[in-house]
Amino acid sequence: MRRFARQWSMNILLAVSAVAVSGAAGAQELEPEFEFGSRPRCEPGGSLFAPGEISLEERSEYRLALSADGKTAYYHVDTDTPPYQAIYVTQRKNGHWGPGEVVSFSGTYKDSDPFLSPDGQSLFYSSTRPVNGGAERPDTDLWVVHRVRDGWGTPEHLGPLVNSPREELYPSVTRDGTVYFASGTFETDFEMYRVRRQGHHYTAPENLGPAVNTPDSWEYNPWVSPDGRVLVFASLNRPGGYGLGDLYVSFNVAGTWTPAANLGPAVNTEKDEFHPTLSRDLGQLYFVRQTWDPFVPSDLYHLDTRCLWR
Repeated sequence: MRRFARQWSMNILLAVSAVAVSGAAGAQELEPEFEFGSRPRCEPGGSLFAPGEISLEERSEYRLALSADGKTAYYHVDTDTPPYQAIYVTQRKNGHWGPGEVVSFSGTYKDSDPFLSPDGQSLFYSSTRPVNGGAERPDTDLWVVHRVRDGWGTPEHLGPLVNSPREELYPSVTRDGTVYFASGTFETDFEMYRVRRQGHHYTAPENLGPAVNTPDSWEYNPWVSPDGRVLVFASLNRPGGYGLGDLYVSFNVAGTWTPAANLGPAVNTEKDEFHPTLSRDLGQLYFVRQTWDPFVPSDLYHLDTRCLWR
């Protein structure tokens, strides 16, 4: 564990440096959520994120997507009443998150897994909406919606090279437009793939390979840093884990993914941890935790990443 801790901290420092340098060319200055010299609060398993504001007892919240300044949050909600499964947005003011509301393009079909592009101008997500009108799709595809002057534009399907008759879920996008996602079926398994942006189209999906994907476990929920160097994901029933599902990390070194490493007991518990997201400065890890009890909803949690190597 100590050896992994050194590797993680070194790579986080490198990634933070890369983000800081590349951010100089961006239009928005980042607001770091921590300082390396301070001591983090390390509650075992992390702490509930925005209790009573975003994480509510009566519903399940999933996949958090934060703006670069950390003041806007997108997430998807499952409820027993309409719209059942939709993407919400909320703003943080004076240290508190306001009431969330369904985004303009969501609420009719089953929409989930929001991810903001590094420049904040596009939001990728999963949906059962029909491609060319007609009935709702039986499977989930990947979509993108772009910012317009008064909000968000019309959702666009990522096309038949990316989407298939299987389930395509959990998009994550790098600065160069490469999309990472999971594909599979709930009856078999899921593995992680990526497609590269070429003009207005995408290349054929590329399996991320045996360093992260395994034949007997589910690999899903990829989160990739804007420079494509850090991959954090969830894996279900992987040998050596702490619970039902755990969070793992892999690093892209000279184009090759390192063998995935479990993030350890600071975040992983006997329950199910999934939907990882990191803040832009990589100082905060956000994730979802749930049990298999259908009467207990899932909630969002967060953890200072320095707690992973204490």
